[in-house]
Amino acid sequence: MAGFMGLTLDRATARQLESGGKAVILFGRNITSRDQLRELTTSVACAAGGSVIVAIDQEPGRVDRLATIGVSAPELDTEAERFVTLTEQMGHEMVALGINLDLAPIADVAQGDNPVLEGRNAGPDADVVTQLALDFMTGLRQAGVGATAKHFPGHGLSRVDPHRSVTVIDARLDTLEASHFSPFQAAIDAGVEAVMVGHPIYPALDPDTPASLSPVVLTMLRDRFGFQGVAMTDGLSMAALRKGRSIEQIAVEAVGAGQDLLIADRPSDVPRIVASLELAVAEGLLDAARLSEAANRVRAMADGLAPVSCDG
Repeated sequence: MAGFMGLTLDRATARQLESGGKAVILFGRNITSRDQLRELTTSVACAAGGSVIVAIDQEPGRVDRLATIGVSAPELDTEAERFVTLTEQMGHEMVALGINLDLAPIADVAQGDNPVLEGRNAGPDADVVTQLALDFMTGLRQAGVGATAKHFPGHGLSRVDPHRSVTVIDARLDTLEASHFSPFQAAIDAGVEAVMVGHPIYPALDPDTPASLSPVVLTMLRDRFGFQGVAMTDGLSMAALRKGRSIEQIAVEAVGAGQDLLIADRPSDVPRIVASLELAVAEGLLDAARLSEAANRVRAMADGLAPVSCDG
């Protein structure tokens, strides 16, 4: 899932799409107006030449990328029925702008001081978090926008921001099971299109490896939670992941662990990721069948989302 700079589609990202790339991610740096954004997503669709995923972080709360152009997510404390209605309205506006995947809802159960989730989460009650996530998914789905439950297996006990430093969530397995897994299970049971796996290390699950690179965590997502959709990383530029690892190492480990989609929020990382995966297959370090499995899941999701038109 390629990020890029600027308000128009750059040639490098266009080439990535033309050669089979299926996903881009938009940030505030890519948006100034509705007309500009629609022209941008039209060019993405034209470069892709078929179904394509155009994703954005559009959450209830403070991470609301489209608010600057008048498309706002509902407030976290909105009454449930109205919350679904407002989310559906937002979803229709997203589709009209050429966006078909929301990197939301947050399914983390935030307990205690949590710098990464402050102002973004429904609080410490797993049942409340679950219901908000399901209501958000319902509204998006009624508009044809896919949803992403994040940040598996639960970011609610983070005490440092993974954007800035290595993050360890030293909770017992029974604690995670009792208070943090249930919103993800509910979202998966309801058919959520994607699950974003976070970068913290969970010693109770895998003592040394960030969750996003852990075969243990990805196997748990598939086998215990029964998820069959697209597993994706959080942004690969975060310090929690990059400390001591090259982007080439990260890419091969992530796909080998079971990830289907890698968020390359630094544009310069995209060609390095592609080259590293090709080399890993050529050298026998990564099974080509694993790449095919990942690609097929991403293509299937793209085909099932609201189409992004090349006609504007």
